[in-house]
Amino acid sequence: MAVDVAAEPGQGSRLPPGPPRPPDLAFLRAATVRLTGAHGPAGAARLLCEELVPRLADTARVYLSDPEGEGRPPRHHPVAVRTVAAPGDGGAPETGAPETEAHPAGPGPGPFPATGGAGTRTLAVPLEACGRRLGGAILTRGPGRPPFDDSAVLLAGQLTAVAALAVHHAQVELSHAAITDVVRQSLRPEPPPPPPGVEIAHRYRPGDRRMLVGGDWFDVIPLSGCRVALVVGDVMGHGLQAAALMAQLRTSVQTLAALELPPDQVLRSLDDIARRLAGESITTCLYAVYDPVVRRCGIASAGHLPPILVHRDGRAELLGLEASTGLPIGLGRPPIETTEIAADDDSMLILYTDGLVERRDHDIDNRLERLRATAGAAGGPLEKLCDVLLDRAGGTDDDVTLLVARFRGIPSEHVAGWFLEPHSRTPGQVRALVRRTLQDWGLSGISWRVELAAGELVANACRHATRLISVRLVLTDVVLFEVGDDDHRLPVLRSPGELDEQGRGLHIVADLAERWGSTRVAGGKTVWFTVQPSP
Repeated sequence: MAVDVAAEPGQGSRLPPGPPRPPDLAFLRAATVRLTGAHGPAGAARLLCEELVPRLADTARVYLSDPEGEGRPPRHHPVAVRTVAAPGDGGAPETGAPETEAHPAGPGPGPFPATGGAGTRTLAVPLEACGRRLGGAILTRGPGRPPFDDSAVLLAGQLTAVAALAVHHAQVELSHAAITDVVRQSLRPEPPPPPPGVEIAHRYRPGDRRMLVGGDWFDVIPLSGCRVALVVGDVMGHGLQAAALMAQLRTSVQTLAALELPPDQVLRSLDDIARRLAGESITTCLYAVYDPVVRRCGIASAGHLPPILVHRDGRAELLGLEASTGLPIGLGRPPIETTEIAADDDSMLILYTDGLVERRDHDIDNRLERLRATAGAAGGPLEKLCDVLLDRAGGTDDDVTLLVARFRGIPSEHVAGWFLEPHSRTPGQVRALVRRTLQDWGLSGISWRVELAAGELVANACRHATRLISVRLVLTDVVLFEVGDDDHRLPVLRSPGELDEQGRGLHIVADLAERWGSTRVAGGKTVWFTVQPSP
């Protein structure tokens, strides 16, 4: 039943008095807008102090708990303090100038430190949001102001609630940023230093500016025999899902490269792996192997855009890899072949992803031609060339990856090779050849180490070879020794028994060399080791 109460004319309203009016809604609204725009937890704490002093208190002190203190006793630290510089006669605080002070984030004892003294009024308000205690605010009034009333308590509670939400969201953003940074670094670690005989420059511009990582990747992988693998790939899609698949494929490529497989076999094996990892994915990839000794480069492509070869005289060409370009990875056993090209000294190979050239309103062939012309006209250092190519590409929402390699080669005077008959005198002959070569290179100080390790490997090769063995010595930043034979069985480092007559040679090589390994090749295997020259 509804009751209609009306006032008689001239007598005024007889309605009972309503609830008390909320305190200062205009101020509360303006303060809420300012607090929600705070930058970071410390910024929210400082803004809260500025809103509380001098309107509600003479002094405000905001404490924030350590976000890493989950599961441990709460530890709070003062973030911001604001106080009124009241006149010396203890008069009204409004005559003074408020001062805000930021405090370092040092831990403090207890949930909230005791504040206030004789003649002050103290109000403690917790900062809570989303079921978490984030800290608290301590407000004090001097003897010149009345104690906190219900209206002041309500207003202080509203302001601290808004500030708590701002602190919570800022801490969540910081946590997400830290996680994103860890994920980004794990998904896209920096490539190793460039191997000898090649100069490397690269750029990566993510399409997702929040994650800073996407489906594009590149790699520079050192191989045996001073060779280097250059890889560029592009997983279809954007965001974290594409980045996760990219990381798996990148790891797979590095594993396949360690097996010293030819470029076409690497991409075919990568297709098998990709279909097991994500059957519906599509990935393009280009894999090239540069040999600085023979100055040749083998290239295979799985649906990727053609690389650009810039010759020594500045002439640039899009490499026609029709015979070696197969379907993208993920479509099932693409027909891929390896194309061999000459890699003359001072020539450049430019690898890139489609984000550098593809635009919705431009023809892809015209964009490729513009890229080729720009690459041929731009000279100077590789870093400058990368900047020029990115600037000409313009902005895009897609990932952009660029990898530029300038071939330097290894000087012929730093390479020595021989073909020898596999018999019992061959290890001694090799030790003499190594000694003489290292003397010519001015490295007699490490000759005994290289001679001893080389003799062990050559003796093992002579034991299993049926045809000529190959021996090569290469000087770069390290001394590389290689011996090849026609036996496909790779040596394995084992622990020999006390009475075993064999199996100790590899232990000697492992003790004398910085690194050693073995690789299967078309005609057998190659076993190698490296020794660092003495300073």
